[in-house]
Amino acid sequence: MKASIKTFFLASFVAAFGISSVMAESEQMQAIVEKASGKVEVQDRTDPTKWLPLSAGTPLDKGAVIQTGFKSELVLKIKNSKVSVAPLTRITLEQLVSKDKKDETRIYLDTGSIKSNVKKTEDRAVGFKVRSPVATASVRGTELEVSNKFRATDVKTYSGSVAVWKSSNKGAQVATKAEDDAPAFIPTAGDSVGAITDGAPLGAFTVTKGQTAGFSSDGTVASAASNATRTATSFSATTSASESEATSSSAASGSTATKNDVQKATPTTAKGSVSISVEWDD
Repeated sequence: MKASIKTFFLASFVAAFGISSVMAESEQMQAIVEKASGKVEVQDRTDPTKWLPLSAGTPLDKGAVIQTGFKSELVLKIKNSKVSVAPLTRITLEQLVSKDKKDETRIYLDTGSIKSNVKKTEDRAVGFKVRSPVATASVRGTELEVSNKFRATDVKTYSGSVAVWKSSNKGAQVATKAEDDAPAFIPTAGDSVGAITDGAPLGAFTVTKGQTAGFSSDGTVASAASNATRTATSFSATTSASESEATSSSAASGSTATKNDVQKATPTTAKGSVSISVEWDD
């Protein structure tokens, strides 16, 4: 009888320990200011009307709103990754979380430009996303640049692959605890949108090394024919009217238009947002 009781308590302890391991909460990460020159500030959390100067070594938590002035420079380090923030830029650190097998960063780019060199830590996947008020993208790669100016966003991939799409967005949205604790998406091999990210809508396409894609708030998706490769799903969002418009415009200038020259997405009243997500599957 005593042996049975001991066995029961041992089994209960193992079960409880196993459950606690599976349901372990995520841990918050920090972005560390590696370099700051000129006017580089973070919004005071207790008084949003005040801005505090940033200097090298300053730790920044999820929710931090950062802005740079004219001729300013800011470099943030997040684990092994670095984010260079250009002058006249404002960003919000929406998510900085370390999950069971993956570290996830999400940045909202309100205006300006950032360049990211994303590197994973040993034996861990890494997710890196950038959203703006104009389009959405999800990336696998090591280096990319995102700029958002005059309600238009450009995404340039220096290496790897990026899944991009239009999506509605109403400004910065700091990740909730539920988002931080949610299971992480682990990318798979291949350059398809589904292999790079989850939750991408119909019309998403990939931008690979050396290519650039542009998005504007009126639904226009433009990129150089030599710089963008569309997936089959991206063409489903292209209207025949926009193709005719592109052909007519090129004919007037004596050039030949292709589907990759100018594409117009299905009309929408949403202003959209851009999300860039960098992930590894190895």
